[in-house]
Amino acid sequence: MRSSRPIWGNPWPHDMVIRIEDHPLALNMLLFIRHAWSIAADADISELRPSPDPGSSTLPDSASVTQWEDRWRIAWRRAWDWYEFRDPSPSELPTPEMIRDVSRPGQDLHPLIPPLWSAEYGWEGLDLAAFNSWDQHLGARIPTDAERWSLLDLIPAWESGLDTVIVLPYAGYFARRISRRHLAVSAATRDEPESYGRALRVRM
Repeated sequence: MRSSRPIWGNPWPHDMVIRIEDHPLALNMLLFIRHAWSIAADADISELRPSPDPGSSTLPDSASVTQWEDRWRIAWRRAWDWYEFRDPSPSELPTPEMIRDVSRPGQDLHPLIPPLWSAEYGWEGLDLAAFNSWDQHLGARIPTDAERWSLLDLIPAWESGLDTVIVLPYAGYFARRISRRHLAVSAATRDEPESYGRALRVRM
């Protein structure tokens, strides 16, 4: 939220803009894949909550376990890299042509469209209905006014450079300042004002 001038009695700074990524589709998809296929066990990832039901998902035999794990790790890194690459204030929306181009394998990062696993590898070995059921359930658990509850900690975080909070379906407390501009938190952390305030005080 943002206003062009200060509003008397409103503690929210009129020029403060915070983007809440409460549905990071590319990251959620990769978390589901890792869980469903039981790969990349050494990745620094917290327990998922709610835990996905993998449905009929099965690790494909079109490549070795090591190859799938390497592909997953590359995709996980690209999904995070995209937040630095993205256009924070786009002047246009993605067009169908853009989406078609990005949906082809081997494409570079696009400033408007996050890199999706399905664009590179399709849905081989994945139960799309199971993923959609889990992914849609995540959105129903996100508070809408958490930033106002933690405004006293949010303002200094914004002054330190923060402009984006990325919410992940992790259990318990989780907070990591990915960059000067980006803070990753668990949904459980953002849902509890004391925990969210603690997370907003994290600095690089």
